[in-house]
Amino acid sequence: MDAPGFSSLPLRGFLLLLALAATATTGCNNSSDPAVSEESAAAEARGVEIAEKMLAAYRKASSYTDHATYVQSYAYRGEGVERELPFFEMSLAFRRPNFMRLRFDEAIPGEGPARGFDIASSRSVTRASAAELPRQILETKTPSKLNTENFLPDPMIREVFNNRSISDVFPQLAMLLNVDDETLVFPNDEAPRYLDDKPLDGNLCHRIVSTSANGKRTFWIDAKTYALRRMELPLGDARRDFDPDNQYSNLSVWIDFKDPTFDPDIERSTFLKEPAETDFLVKRLIPSPPQAPPERLGEDLADFSFETLDGEKVSRDSLKGKTVLLDFWQADCAPCKAHTPELEKVYQQLKDNDKFAFYAVSIDAPERVTNDTAARTLKNWGGSMPILRDPEVTAEALKVAGTPTLMLLDGAGKLQYFHIGQHRDPQQLANVISKVVAGADLAAEAHAEHQQLTDKYEADIKAAANAGDVVSVEIAQPEFGTQQLPAKFAASELWQAGEADVAKPGNFLILQENDSAEPRILTVDGGQAIIEFDAAGKLVARHDIAGNEATGNGFLRTTVDKAGKRLIAASGVGWQKLYLFDHEWKQTLAFPNDKNPGIADVQLAALTPDAEPMLYVGYWGGVGVQGVDLTGKRNWAIRSFNQVVQLAVAPVDLSNPPVIEEEDQDAAPQGRNLWGTSDRGLVFVLGPDGKPLPEIVVGLREIMHLAISPQAEGDDARCCALSVEAPGVYNVVGFDADGEVRWQYKLPTGEYTHQVERIQSVTLPGNRPAWMVAAPDGTIIWLDPAGQLIDQFRYAEPLTGLSLTNTPEAAILLVSTPESLKAWKLASKPQQ
Repeated sequence: MDAPGFSSLPLRGFLLLLALAATATTGCNNSSDPAVSEESAAAEARGVEIAEKMLAAYRKASSYTDHATYVQSYAYRGEGVERELPFFEMSLAFRRPNFMRLRFDEAIPGEGPARGFDIASSRSVTRASAAELPRQILETKTPSKLNTENFLPDPMIREVFNNRSISDVFPQLAMLLNVDDETLVFPNDEAPRYLDDKPLDGNLCHRIVSTSANGKRTFWIDAKTYALRRMELPLGDARRDFDPDNQYSNLSVWIDFKDPTFDPDIERSTFLKEPAETDFLVKRLIPSPPQAPPERLGEDLADFSFETLDGEKVSRDSLKGKTVLLDFWQADCAPCKAHTPELEKVYQQLKDNDKFAFYAVSIDAPERVTNDTAARTLKNWGGSMPILRDPEVTAEALKVAGTPTLMLLDGAGKLQYFHIGQHRDPQQLANVISKVVAGADLAAEAHAEHQQLTDKYEADIKAAANAGDVVSVEIAQPEFGTQQLPAKFAASELWQAGEADVAKPGNFLILQENDSAEPRILTVDGGQAIIEFDAAGKLVARHDIAGNEATGNGFLRTTVDKAGKRLIAASGVGWQKLYLFDHEWKQTLAFPNDKNPGIADVQLAALTPDAEPMLYVGYWGGVGVQGVDLTGKRNWAIRSFNQVVQLAVAPVDLSNPPVIEEEDQDAAPQGRNLWGTSDRGLVFVLGPDGKPLPEIVVGLREIMHLAISPQAEGDDARCCALSVEAPGVYNVVGFDADGEVRWQYKLPTGEYTHQVERIQSVTLPGNRPAWMVAAPDGTIIWLDPAGQLIDQFRYAEPLTGLSLTNTPEAAILLVSTPESLKAWKLASKPQQ
């Protein structure tokens, strides 16, 4: 569903929306009746007035409680009987600025794992659990002020809503957390219109309605307190989620809020969640392993006795030595009919293999469905495989609970695979059969794989378990000491930028269009401008970042477009926007327009061949990652990450694209992938289309920053990362694309006090590849591809920018601190 849609602007904002809505209505309505126009305008004005009073009631409340039921009303086609089904229950207790208890659970538990969660936020600590993840309690710091972007503390909880707007699921919480006159709570609807007053559970309610692209949304608002008592949701495209088989003639969904109370006294214990003895307090929620394979998989199938249409007996013993697929079906089974043409493809592909047999087992009673009828039915469905009948009802002994059911037996009569319901992937089934014919024991492999995943799950929980109090952690302060030049390299100062040229130097971008060109050195000056120097330190230009309110350190990204023209993007950690410049330094884009919790990182690249570059933007506060084109249009967004830390473009040879069937090659996105880190500590991977690919678990380490080498020799690790061992304790680790750790190097103790690019792949003098690391204590460390120390430069100041570029004579090391920007010549020392 789209977000609900009236604004939280003061009345003047509503009147503006009202004027726009009235203009649109006038343009579409040929009626010239003044009475109709006046009546419509009065209804809209009254709707705006009621909506404003409701919003004001929530925004003024210092505390709030309620219980709610999410209800689905439906009628089966042709039946005409209305039914109501509660499907979720919710309870909320809230006290400003950051106390909250939110429970959200299935009203009627169904098959499979339970769904729901429980979040308890006190002033300092938030603990959350998910019903699907037993024994895990997420523990994290509570934000100083809860808002709509940070109140759900983990991406796995946010995924419950499938990217639905918070306002659609928790409208009362959206209004409580929205105290900004400039922010829209329900941004996509027209101005609300008054309908009438009606009672609801003994309470007189004003009813107002707003309209979005998905339909009408009706609010039932208490006439005395202006608390929201019911919200009827427009379904639109979400209808298929509630009615995937299109079996309802009438369908509606609403939320009933029971006992909504403003400014109640709430016991402090309400906001506390105590773990049980068997619970783990974890820093991130760990996905559960998939359900175990059925226990009967791998067992000897019970004896059976079927008959061919000619009356010949077929039993388990008579089929020994062959791989056998049994398709159990009935003449009145629609899914059986639907998948028969797909199974026919499998039969035609494998029927000439004398080690394989395929039978369509009709379990209809012979007196009801004759042999001729069974044969004619299967033929009409598109199947030509041999038919077996079950006169002795041995299918019951095989625990065939319904049709269609597929069972695959190996040559020893062991059950290697079975599938209940319509099968839609003939090639996958053919591959499974071929493996069993070749002697694979898929059942044993499935059980072993599940055991491995279970063991990994237990190890991941222990690795994610919190060590100590998440609030009262002493942060190790770095000791900067005195400056010490490198021991193995000759370092000499080339130049220092003047204070008049750059006041707050930050991260660098080195532009060198070809090997013979002089490098252009760019740095961000306090978020306000991009300063350009030549290789000798002479100021070349100052490019202002128009409209940027951020004054903190920033970073620069670059690429060329399809025409070969240079593009440069500027942003920074915590900035509200990124700024895009073309090759003539014209500012072409400031993105995004809406407020956000802060940008974490940006990459500017074309991930697919022959495509224009895109901007890939990672955010704090649950916004996740967005793929944005050069005009500012969001092509995709994924909110599965809470606090994004860094983004990186993985080279083609590290992207590990999935195997794609030949006929799908044209449709499948090709090219590089986007890697990233977040507060989950794993390396997440997104394809060019934004779709998540398998995450990379780097040992049991919590990864926060990473770098990728363009190439590596031999068995050298291509990837390097900063892992968090404890507050103020960091290791550098080298790892492969599958997460295998090759080496680690411990950094000096201390916490980073300034933003700086912490790991880079560089080339040292002598064409020597290395990892350059900015340590918390201001030391610049160079490690070889095997993780061994090459040299270090104890700079003895906090680092705000670090880069290295090469000239024919030597390397130029660029270092910025809060007070200075210097260039150093770095050359190999003569051999002693």
